[in-house]
Order: sequence, then C-alpha cells, then structure tokens
Amino acid sequence: MRTAFYLPIMILLVACLGTAAAARRPALSWGKPGISYDEYRADATICLREAAGTDLTGTEPANALVLASRQIETALTTDFTPMVGGGFDPVINTVNAMQRARIGARPDLRLRQARDILQARLDHCLEEHGYRRFQLTDAQRRQLDHFDRRRPERQVYLHSLASDPQILTSQAVPNADISSRGR
Repeated sequence: MRTAFYLPIMILLVACLGTAAAARRPALSWGKPGISYDEYRADATICLREAAGTDLTGTEPANALVLASRQIETALTTDFTPMVGGGFDPVINTVNAMQRARIGARPDLRLRQARDILQARLDHCLEEHGYRRFQLTDAQRRQLDHFDRRRPERQVYLHSLASDPQILTSQAVPNADISSRGR
C-alpha cells in the first residue's frame, strides 16, 4: 500500500521542520557525569536508532494521515461524470474533496504528534542509559550555534557540557519541567 510507504517520509520531514519550533523552546540537552566521548556518541546512536525505528502504526497521527491519504486517493479515482442535467465540474469536485481531506487530517498537528511520540521514545532511552536533561545557558547556546550541525566540533562541544558534573547539577531540568512542555 502506498500510504505505508509515504508515512515514514512524512515523519522524516517533520524532523527537518522541527527546527523552527525548537528555536522557540529553551535549548535542552542530555548529559551524564564523567561519560567518555566514545560512550556518549555510542549511546546517542543507539537511542536515535531506537527512536527512528518506532512503529507508528495504529497511533492517532498515523491513522489520521492514512485516512486522509485514502480519502484523497478515492477523490482521485472517483468518476465525477455529470449526471443528466448535472452541471458540476468534476475537476472542482475532485480538488474540493482533496482539500477537505487535507484540512480534516490536520497534517501540521499530526506531524507534531508523531514527532512527540518519537521524542518521548528517545527521551526514555536516554533516561534508561543514565542521562539527565539540562538547559543550556544563553552563552552556551550562542557558542553551539557557531558550529555546523554536521561537524564533529559541535559534538565535542556538546560532550564537554554533557559530561561536566557541575553543569549537570547547576543547569538540571526537573522532570516535571520536561513533561509540562508537551514534548
């Protein structure tokens, strides 16, 4: 079924689109006192793979997007040949049906819901590996923004923060604050 193929693509798209929403939130990261760089990267890889492998089948966002896809496919394959004396435009009817399906699915909401499910899975994995959340200061955030996301220097800088027990203690985010953000 084509819908099952497109759903993972939509989920990956939301990961890319999430950067605008992240700019409005406080910069949070995960750390573990005294962790080596190699273990830090290995744990991140394990948890990211676990989150990325989350099966969203049967979840509310997946069901809504599948339903909308089916409604759109139905609209595209429906014969809108006018009945005798009909007088409607089949193209307009098809476009209207597709628009109703898209609006009804609320893709922006569904993609946020899917992202939240994946983020919760990632958070849970990191907690299981002994990590805890901390909030970056404005100065730390500015320094981090100087690094390209794909450069190793960024990861080295994040590790220097994430492994520092003093930073983890002074900048810790209480668990209640994490769940109240609706992540």
